[in-house]
Amino acid sequence: MICFVLFLVSCTTNEKEKKYPAQLEDSTINKATPDSANGITSSTIEKEFRDSINIKPAKDSVLLKFNFQKGKTYNYTMMLDAVRKKDDRKMGTMMKWNYDMQVLDESKDVKTLKTTYKRIDMTMDAGNDQKMDFSSEKQVDAMDFMQMPSKMFGIIKGKSFTMQVNQKGEVVSVSGFDKIGEAVITEMNLPDEMKPMIRQNFQKQFNDDAVKQMFSQSFNALPNKYVKVGDSWKANASLTTLKQDISTVYTVRSIKGSRILLTGTSKLKSPEGQNTGTQTSKLIIDAKTGVMLDGVFDQKSTDGQMTTATRIIGKEI
Repeated sequence: MICFVLFLVSCTTNEKEKKYPAQLEDSTINKATPDSANGITSSTIEKEFRDSINIKPAKDSVLLKFNFQKGKTYNYTMMLDAVRKKDDRKMGTMMKWNYDMQVLDESKDVKTLKTTYKRIDMTMDAGNDQKMDFSSEKQVDAMDFMQMPSKMFGIIKGKSFTMQVNQKGEVVSVSGFDKIGEAVITEMNLPDEMKPMIRQNFQKQFNDDAVKQMFSQSFNALPNKYVKVGDSWKANASLTTLKQDISTVYTVRSIKGSRILLTGTSKLKSPEGQNTGTQTSKLIIDAKTGVMLDGVFDQKSTDGQMTTATRIIGKEI
């Protein structure tokens, strides 16, 4: 999702300086506790872990795989806070996405999902009271180019695409995302001379493969095997848009019923040596479905200039 943010921002504004933004009001997700520069850390859900996970190790193994149920719909909300430090200044973006995933069909261990965007919010703060808010819920004047992201979000809201996911949480195919791009270009009422550039950039960053890789990150903690407390496994992801490879070791820390607590340690690398860093994560997974009930990811670049904190909350609706 972060590369989608970068695309939208690049279409509308130059990179802006940022101080920590006020949290967006959104009843679709729990509020994060502002206990770090990002406002999202593993401590925001540690109490939830304690309340929902038994600290006593389970004796039995639990099958952990992607198992969304046919005909059911699952809602996900992702909150992301990316901060970049440069000298004594901070720049960055905070976003919230809310989307539904409906299981349309299943065959040969592959689920077909219809993903529909429900709401998108973004805050940018350049410091010195230069804060800008964008939302799919805003009513924006057609000639207000400073609110172009809000226009885009409003167009994307309600739009859907489909993807197929196997039991290991791998997105094996994506279709329909190109139609979202065409809708953005058509409904934005952009000048004709801008349309080829916007279309080219969108197709470059949001082709089917790029979308496949982005959503694979939501499910790749699922090994499609029986696991018990203490078990570990490795998962790899490649983000071609960001020219970044992610290698993660997940470990089962506790099990209570169908709820599993995982921790993850990731290394981020790129061929050019950029976009390198580390990430730690804590996840509560529902073993019956593979839904990430709650998860926090804290990422830091090797040079210490970039931090990204993400929280993902999922549920059946």
